[in-house]
Amino acid sequence: LKIKYHRSEVIFIGFTQAEKERKANMMNCKLGELPVKYLGIPVSDRMLGIGAFQGLSCRMMKRLDPWKGKFMSSGGKLILTNSCLTNLPMYTMGFYMLPKGSHAKMDFIRSKFFWQGAGDTFKYHMAKWISMCKPKIHGGLGIINTYLMNQCLITKWIWKIEKGSNELWYRILKAKYLKKGGFYSSTSVGSSQFWRSLHKVKHLFKWGAEYNVHKGDRVSFWHDSWTGGVPLKLQFSNIFAICQNPEAVVSKNWNNGEWDIPLRRSLIGESLREWGELHELLQRVQVDGQGEDQVYCALEKSRVYSTK
Repeated sequence: LKIKYHRSEVIFIGFTQAEKERKANMMNCKLGELPVKYLGIPVSDRMLGIGAFQGLSCRMMKRLDPWKGKFMSSGGKLILTNSCLTNLPMYTMGFYMLPKGSHAKMDFIRSKFFWQGAGDTFKYHMAKWISMCKPKIHGGLGIINTYLMNQCLITKWIWKIEKGSNELWYRILKAKYLKKGGFYSSTSVGSSQFWRSLHKVKHLFKWGAEYNVHKGDRVSFWHDSWTGGVPLKLQFSNIFAICQNPEAVVSKNWNNGEWDIPLRRSLIGESLREWGELHELLQRVQVDGQGEDQVYCALEKSRVYSTK
């Protein structure tokens, strides 16, 4: 095998234009520029705007060309909308949190096809699109809301990261972003667009996440749900208001086989009652230090996160 340089492009980062052209001529390659598409995904060294995802709506429009929809029933349009049009952006949405303008454009195309087919004849839209995207048991048609699905697909990356892996993608992310611990110890400052997308939806992951504590170094004592079914800050709000370190992990409050929760002032009244209840609850839990903390999805019977 040999590289066909006359059919190849070379992309440089961090060089002047003259230096780029010189090196491209030396390699007998075309000089490419970012963003580029790799496996259908736009890749760039800068933030991608709505224009970078314009191809998604264009692909939808191309799919509409052979669908004349003039003699198609509403049921047939519904099936094609969900099974074909909605599935086109799924792969890209699994890597980027798309701009709201991109979702609005895709919703416009899907809504127009459902109500008036692929033709240009205007027909009134008899219901709001957001209402049609509701589940059927709630009075909608079960059309997938691409914005919510986008959030779910990005949130699943947080699930994979929190579960850990030996695969290459996880080792790369761990080396680049997870130097201080788990995902929630990381920052989005100066990171890639993919990593920033994860931080935009990280609050959604907490809604159904429950932890089994072992080491306790990756589970927030107050903010995560690890005992009692809900975060301790909600169960014992008065104690949370006077604790010294509201961002402490579980292991920080476990010293020499006992719970040690430093407070900023003495206990009186309702806070004293909550203090007793908190210690009674914590006596049922011990940090054994054996193995990594495990996360589960309490919203699923299988306890495994799902986008369905």
